[in-house]
Amino acid sequence: MQINYFRRAITLGVLCLLCAITFGQSRTDGDKFLNALGKGAQASEVSDLKAGYSFQMANENHYLSKDGIELLLQNSMLSEIRIYKDSPVYGSFKGHLPRGLNFNLTSAEVKKLLGKPSVSYNTGYCEFEVQGQVISCWFDKDRLSQVDLGTK
Repeated sequence: MQINYFRRAITLGVLCLLCAITFGQSRTDGDKFLNALGKGAQASEVSDLKAGYSFQMANENHYLSKDGIELLLQNSMLSEIRIYKDSPVYGSFKGHLPRGLNFNLTSAEVKKLLGKPSVSYNTGYCEFEVQGQVISCWFDKDRLSQVDLGTK
C-alpha cells in the first residue's frame, strides 16, 4: 500500500514538472525570433529558424517559408523577420509569436501588452521599440494579422 502511494506521488511530481517545463517553453518559443535578429546567416539561432520552418531561398538575402514566415538579411545579418497570420504567398503561421502576442489580439490589446508605441496610425498599425529591436504590428479588421521584427 505504501509503495503504491509513493509511486503515485512520484508520477504526479514528474507530470507537474513536465507541465511546468512545457508551459515555460511555450511562453518563450516566439522570442526565438527576437534572439535571431542581428545574428549572422551562419549563427545557430538563424540556422535553427531555417531548419525549423522549411525555408526556400529566393536569393542569399531573402528566405521564404510556406509556414507564414519570411526572413530578410542585410550584409549577411538577419535584419528582419515577417510573420503572417494568413498570406496567400507565405502561408499561415501557427506557432508562438514573440512577447506574448497572438493573432487574436486587437490593436488596443497589443498596446496594453507592449506599452506605448513609438509609431501609431489610425489604421491600427503600430511600432514598438523593445530592447533595441522594432516590433511592427499590422491589423486587419482590428485583429493582428502580421508581425514584423527588425533591428533598430
